[in-house]
Amino acid sequence: MRNFICIVVITAFLNTAFVSANDIRDTEPKNARALTSQIYGMLGEDWIPNEIRGQKAEVRLAVDGKGIVSILSITTESDMLAKYLRENIDFQEIRKGSYVEGIIYRVPIEVVL
Repeated sequence: MRNFICIVVITAFLNTAFVSANDIRDTEPKNARALTSQIYGMLGEDWIPNEIRGQKAEVRLAVDGKGIVSILSITTESDMLAKYLRENIDFQEIRKGSYVEGIIYRVPIEVVL
């Protein structure tokens, strides 16, 4: 009986360890999170027009070897939001080491109220 309880406790511990090892946030590349936070910082610096508040967009972008962001596409229903994103993100320089060259990043953006 004592061995059975020990086996159950060890099995429960190992199952918990395996579940916590598969956390989604741990598998997300750190470079993507760093780049996304810089993009959000670029958008937060300027005044945001009231017409685009509450709008959502998905931006696909790439970064060249010099750290310059190039927007490849913007998926949104608002032309005004697309224009705002192009003006504030496209051809901006970002911090070195926060991206991988040659990867296309998808950044979801929602302008809060």
